[in-house]
Order: sequence, then structure tokens, then C-alpha cells
Amino acid sequence: MLRRLSLLLALEGLLLIVLGILYGGASLSDHSQRLAAETIAGALVVTGVGLLLIARGVDRTKGWTRSPAVVLNVFPIPIALPLVQAGLWWVGLPVALLGGTVLYLFATPELREAFSPR
Repeated sequence: MLRRLSLLLALEGLLLIVLGILYGGASLSDHSQRLAAETIAGALVVTGVGLLLIARGVDRTKGWTRSPAVVLNVFPIPIALPLVQAGLWWVGLPVALLGGTVLYLFATPELREAFSPR
């Protein structure tokens, strides 16, 4: 269970890094909103790197990783709902499922005990 959770967090991190790089590259052609797009791209990459570090900590059962992982996986739910309502279910559904799966795994008795204070 712990391995699955760390793999999902690493997958999220890698996807955010790739998305940030792609978004940053796409922003090079649009000069009107370039600063805002580069800021968003940078935030995506930094968050992705953070998730990779959290995934490594989860794999080693470090107690500090639970809170940031849970907080970062609450955000996909309100992001995914408008996407699904706008007819982009093929984007919104995987986002919601990935975030929801991570939250579910943290709520399982096995992982609650693994991350409980000793």
C-alpha cells in the first residue's frame, strides 16, 4: 500500500513537471501574458519537484510527508469539477481520481498507523 501511494505521488510530480515545461514552452509564443504564464509554469515545476520529494519521504515512511501530500491532493478536486461540468471529463476525471485515490490511501488503517506519531 505504501509503495502504491509513493508511486502515485511520484506520478503526480512527474506530470506536473512535464505540464509546467510544456506550458512554459507554449508561453514563449504569447508575449501579452508571458510573465503570468512563466510564473504558472514555474509554480507547476516547483510543485512537481515537491511532490517527488514527498513521494520519496512517503516511501521511507517519514511522518512530515502526510500533511503536504494531503493538502496538495485536496486541490485537484475543486479543479476537476468545473472541467467535468465544461464537458472536459477526459481531463477532469483523471485529475479527480488521482487526487481522490491518494486521499483514500492515506485514510486506510494501514497507512494511518504507519504515519501515526510514535
